[in-house]
Amino acid sequence: MKRLHVLWNIIRITGADVVFYGFLAVYVAAALLLPLFEPGIPRFGDALWYLFVSFTTIGFGDFVAVTVVGRLITVAVALYGILVVALATGVIVGFYNTLMRTRSKESLRDFVSELERLPDLSREQLADLARRVRERHLLE
Repeated sequence: MKRLHVLWNIIRITGADVVFYGFLAVYVAAALLLPLFEPGIPRFGDALWYLFVSFTTIGFGDFVAVTVVGRLITVAVALYGILVVALATGVIVGFYNTLMRTRSKESLRDFVSELERLPDLSREQLADLARRVRERHLLE
């Protein structure tokens, strides 16, 4: 649950939620408009499918925009889709980096806590601590 909270915070801070909602609005509006201008895309569901295969660059070719308006709508949705995919990638990387930073801080906090109780540690605990210090030192 904590991870979802971190992810939602990253989405909110970056403004990605507005972009995602905007894309959904443009996607649905385009799917409503396409059947009005494209004879080869007669229904809303067909338009949703056509726009999906267009912005994901799958392009099966079962539906094709032939009018200028249809092609402009397709270009707009495809470009917006590319933006959303790029933004999603950035949000995922930001989420991963935040998790790694948090995990590192928690690990360091645990390490410092062990160092503070150094006199109370057993011989095995001291050996384990020494091993972890050597590993950490080799990683840097």
